[in-house]
Amino acid sequence: MAIGSLNGRGQLLLTGLVVGAATLALAPVLLPAIARVGRPIAKAAIKGVILAWQTTQETVAELAEAAEDMLAEARAELEQETAEQAGGPGAAAAGEARAHG
Repeated sequence: MAIGSLNGRGQLLLTGLVVGAATLALAPVLLPAIARVGRPIAKAAIKGVILAWQTTQETVAELAEAAEDMLAEARAELEQETAEQAGGPGAAAAGEARAHG
C-alpha cells in the first residue's frame, strides 16, 4: 500500500513513525531533554501510532468484508452448480431463484 493511498494521513503517519523510532533509539541520550521539551515529540509519536492503528483496523475491516462477499458468492455458485448437476436445466433455474430470493 502506497503512502498516498492513506487518504491524506500518510505524511502524518510517516512523520509520527519516524519521530517515534528516533525517540526510542535515542531515548537514553534524550531523556533529560524529553522531560523538558519533548512533550510535542512524544505526542507526535503517539499520534502516529494511533493513525497506524486506525488505518490497520480500517484495512482489516475492508478485507474481511471483501472475504465475506467472496465467500457468499462462492457458496451461491457452488449451490447453483450442484443443482444443475442434480436435476438439469430446470433445477438450475430453481437454484438461482433460491440464491437470489
